[in-house]
Amino acid sequence: MAREQGLGPLALMADGAFRRVWLAGGVVGLVRWFDTVVAGIYVFDVTGSAGTVAVVAAMRLLPMIGGAFLGAVAERFALQLLLLIGFSCVAATYGVLATLAFTGLLAVWHVGLGLLLVGIYGASEMAVRRTLAGEIAGQARISAAMGLDWGTVNATRLAGPLAGGALYQAFGIGATYATCGALYGLTILLILGLKAGTTSARSTSPKSGSAVGLAAMAATFTTVRQSKLLLGILAATVVVNFFGYTYSSMVPVIGKDVLFASPTAVGLLVSAEGAGALIGSLALANLARPGWFGRVLLLGAVVMQAGVLGFGLSRSYELSLAALLLVGLGSASFATMQSTLILTEAPPDRRSRLMGLLTTVIGIGQIGLLHIGLVAASFGAPLAVTLASIEGLALITFCAWRWPALWRA
Repeated sequence: MAREQGLGPLALMADGAFRRVWLAGGVVGLVRWFDTVVAGIYVFDVTGSAGTVAVVAAMRLLPMIGGAFLGAVAERFALQLLLLIGFSCVAATYGVLATLAFTGLLAVWHVGLGLLLVGIYGASEMAVRRTLAGEIAGQARISAAMGLDWGTVNATRLAGPLAGGALYQAFGIGATYATCGALYGLTILLILGLKAGTTSARSTSPKSGSAVGLAAMAATFTTVRQSKLLLGILAATVVVNFFGYTYSSMVPVIGKDVLFASPTAVGLLVSAEGAGALIGSLALANLARPGWFGRVLLLGAVVMQAGVLGFGLSRSYELSLAALLLVGLGSASFATMQSTLILTEAPPDRRSRLMGLLTTVIGIGQIGLLHIGLVAASFGAPLAVTLASIEGLALITFCAWRWPALWRA
């Protein structure tokens, strides 16, 4: 069973099983931000089209729409096995992309297809790795576990974009993809070393008799309909992902076209958000307590959208850095409480399903990439980001009014 002693992040890090899953998440986050920045810069360098950049970025997020189904499937198999399969497939994908780049055969459609394949693992992240981390931590330590996990992922947002931009500028996209593949090899080693018996029974063995498919998803939707808190969380998730996070696809465009920044400086812009998110996540891991989770989630959404608005209006590199630092602070608050509230509100036997549904909702929200891409193609990236943030602020205010359970969680 999960160990309950020691509720803080340091106690969690002393748990060998949690530490391996946590470190694997950190490596995955590092690669994600390598790839996000470099793919955007590469596609814009080749095509010169902000709309194409947004469409290619959407390819990575498209599989998230199937997250609810993946969550149901995750209940049938050992989470450790699912992680190994996912990590191996991603490592192979990056190996192929690196080979194409080194041989001069890489094309934009290869990058999009690669992001789509990598995104299939990304769609299972909530239902598999993050659920596994939560189960190892135990109910009393879920808030600390999610804060530490998101803090680490956000730390990679600080280092990953800057390192990815510098690597791309110095050695090209082939070296970047080769590095991504090697890092995923490290995650395989981490999970292979996860010993049976160090996690809960649910984490290491499949749950026989669990319904998969339409029946499982119908049961999941019934659970959501019966909880105003879950409804509010999922509605806020759609808003923040549609009008908030999608700004990131425009960072390479605004960085190069408006701020006249180098690839390394563009990476630093994204890293500024990571710095803010790291500070916010680690503060929440130590300070957040039940009763405030929903309010922190809502405040985080507002702060994030305000930062995105500042980034869209800014024409100064320094002010853009400050705005993205604010985005990171808000993003950390929202994302940490989002996972924490789902895991604490969900019945234990439906955690993977509900985390999978959360992934689907995030994926639906990412359709906003097409929205922001179309506006950017017609009116420019700065105006697209500005309009999206204003719409997001209005709708998150509506969510706070419509689902007051969020204030009491």
